[in-house]
Parts: sequence; structure tokens; C-alpha cells
Amino acid sequence: MTEDGFRQMMEAGQAAHAADNLQLAILHFAEALRLAPGHPVALFNLGITLEDAGQTEAALAMQEEAHRLRPDHPPGLFRLGSLLMTLGQPERALSVLARLLAVRPDFPDAAFRCGNILMALDRPVEAERAYRLALTLEPGQGAIVNNLAGALRRQGRPTDATAWYRWAVRCEPHSPEYHKNLGACLIQQGHWREGWPHYDWRDRQAVWRWRRDVPGVPRWDGSSLAGKRILVHFEQGLGDTLQFARYFQVLKAMGAHTLFECQAEMHDILRRVDGIDELIRHGYPLPAADFHAPLMSLPGLCGSTPATVPGASAPYLRACPDRVVAWASRIGNDGLRIGINWQAAEAGKSIPLAAFAPLAAIPGVRLFSLQQQAGLEQLPEWSAALNLTHFTDADRDRRCGAFMDSAAIIANLDLVISCDSAVIHLAGAMGRPAFLILPPIADWRWMNDPERTVWYDCLRMFRSDTQGGWFAPIGSVIRSVVDGSIRKR
Repeated sequence: MTEDGFRQMMEAGQAAHAADNLQLAILHFAEALRLAPGHPVALFNLGITLEDAGQTEAALAMQEEAHRLRPDHPPGLFRLGSLLMTLGQPERALSVLARLLAVRPDFPDAAFRCGNILMALDRPVEAERAYRLALTLEPGQGAIVNNLAGALRRQGRPTDATAWYRWAVRCEPHSPEYHKNLGACLIQQGHWREGWPHYDWRDRQAVWRWRRDVPGVPRWDGSSLAGKRILVHFEQGLGDTLQFARYFQVLKAMGAHTLFECQAEMHDILRRVDGIDELIRHGYPLPAADFHAPLMSLPGLCGSTPATVPGASAPYLRACPDRVVAWASRIGNDGLRIGINWQAAEAGKSIPLAAFAPLAAIPGVRLFSLQQQAGLEQLPEWSAALNLTHFTDADRDRRCGAFMDSAAIIANLDLVISCDSAVIHLAGAMGRPAFLILPPIADWRWMNDPERTVWYDCLRMFRSDTQGGWFAPIGSVIRSVVDGSIRKR
């Protein structure tokens, strides 16, 4: 090895990396390693460059070898830990970063990254400690304060979380994410007048997929709608559309002509919702309007409070009568007819189908599947044991859109039991008796009451806990069914 040649290759690699010429930088660092095999600095730099070039597995090999040669090198430990997290190895990443903090207790990025890993591992109490350490090392950093608030909220401490979210907003008053998080936390606690304006910052986030700009049409600010045309556009999931569609009745009462740009698959079922004058499938040309607004801003713009939610006591969505009759003949009237929905779009909200086995054992209970697509892979193992009826043709008839058959089936059932998914919003919007089984830390919309929700009077909530898992709420559901709380129609 010539020392000058090695140094020249290293300097050339660093210059190429700085110029964002990653392939050239890789060649220079590789040549440096050829000249000085096993040199930890060359390994470290090559690992960084490979990672930046998207070659994460190769980068890991370089960083692991550099770590073997320099086990307590702080930048190396940080890079290795971060890379392991990127590659989906959180436990190893945590071990590496913990070693870094032992070597360098004043490394705030390591403490912050440990907090993020612990949150990903659903260990919020430990994450809180890591974020507090990061905050002592780097006071006033909005990202640390915001994530600390998230750890507190994950522990079921929304009041404490609110104080930290407020601080995050003070640290970075122009951060949409921090405003949105503060808003959701306030709404969860019933502080709607303050919460919804903060939540309205959500579509200023660069990652927000549902932002809609309507050139020449101002965003509605809550002013008079008498004689005006308002275009409302959907956002987020199908359940959100069903839940917040209730506000079209409010807009109509304000004198508006209502237009709703909806998900294409929701077009048919939304024709059954009161208060919508015109439906436009997403992707089609938008009609003229005087104002526009995102759907989930309507509660704040309409001045709702938890005590004045429209549509809570009266159904605002109706099933198609012809389809109700058609499904009635297939379902029959025998026994206590219960529809179940066990899987949501988010894994943390989903319930194993096996958990419903004690419900199936109750004499006279007949279970009907309301599950579509995701979650059906559990049927072969459990449908016979649960004596579960699943209609393979429901909501698959191309003559009708999503939820048309589901709504008609629900109209023929005595009870719906569901995880936090679109199905529970469908049952609630129809005013049908429904039980909602929630995870230990539920979505902000379900607020803090243990059993009742402001959104649907017909719905009762059963909250699980971290100790009993899903079996505790399922046990409460069974007791409610057995004691006669639910009766046949």
C-alpha cells in the first residue's frame, strides 16, 4: 500500500460523494480498500455511500466489518444502528444504539433514534425515557418533543401528551405535523373548538396524499352557504367517508347545493346517504363550485361539539330495499343473527378470527362474515369451527359497488360485532345495533368514554387492555349477548 495512493482515493471518494456522484465514490472507496484491506475508515465511508445508493445489504456488510474493527467508534455505532433499523432489525439496532449511549451518553441523535425504535416495538414507556434523555441533551427540538408526546399518548395519557404537543407547536409553529397531532389529541379529549383548527393543518404535510387544490375555488371558511355550491372531497379511508358523510345534512340545512367527490367504489352506497345532491367519482372532471372543503374538516367548520354531532341518533344511510329483501331470503330469521368483521386495514386494530370461538359456542347464535378481501385467509381454518356463514358473492357483484350487499346483509342482522374498520361505520350510519372492539390505545375519534361514542348512539364500545388482549372484551361481548342485551328484531 502507498499511503499517498490511499489518501488520494479517500479524498476522491469524499469529493465524489459530496458531489452526489455515488457510483464514482463507491469506486474510489473500493480502490482505497484494495490498497488498504480492512481499513475501518474506508469500510465506514464505503458503507455510507452504498447505503445512500440504496444498496443497503452491501452497506450493512461494510458497517458490520467496520464495527468489528472499531467496536466503540460512535459514528460507526450510529450508522450501524440506523441501518439495522432501516433493514427491519429493530432489536439489533436497539442493542447497537444502547452501546453507543454507553460510550457517548451525550449523543442526542442516538437517544432519539432509540426512542423511535422502542415506539416501533410498542414499548412506549421505555421510549419516553429515551426521548426525555434526548431532550436533556438537545432542549427545544420540536421532533423530540413531538415524539415524546406520541409516547405519552401511546401509554393512554392524552392530557400529558397535549402539554408536550403544545410545546412542539411552540418550538416549530409552522410544522403541520405537530399541529395535526395536537388537534387529534384535543379532539380525543372533547376539546373540539380548539382541536379541529389544529387538525386542519394535516393537508399541509408534504406526505399528505389527499390534498386537493381546486383552482379558482376558495376553501370554505365556515361562512354562509345560502344559495352556494360547495364541493367536498374525500380523504383518508372508506370508513372516514361513511363516518363524516353525515355532515352533508348540515350543509343542506345551511342552504347549500352539495357536491361530493368520492372514492369510485363508494359511489353507489353514497347515493343512499341523505344530503348529497351530486356525486362525482374521483378522477372525473369537477363541476363548478363556490367553495371547496375536505370532508374531515366539516365538523370544525360546522361548529360541532361532542354534544351536537349530527346523525348520532338517527340513521343517515339506508340500504337498498330490493337488496334487503333479496338477502333476507338467504339469511332467514332463525336464531340470533350476528355479523362479524375481524380484520381492519391496520394490523393493530384487527382481531384474530379464533377469538370469536366462544361467541360461536352460545346456543342459538348464528355468525355471518362481513369480511371482505383481507382476513379471508383465516376462513379455511376457522369457518367450520365457528359455524360461520360467508357469502362469497357479497359485494362482488359488478352491478353494485362496495358495501351495497354488506348494508343489505346488516339490515337483516340482529347485531354487528367489528374491529375498528369501515364496517362499524356502515352499521353505525344505518343505526343498527353494533359492538365495536377496540385495541388498548384506540384512534382519537373514539375519544375517552369507556363504552359510548358521540358518533353513533346505536354503538357500544368494548376496549381491550394490554394484559388481557382481545379475550377480555370478547368476554364482555359474550356476557352482553347472553344476558339478553341484544334481542331479535
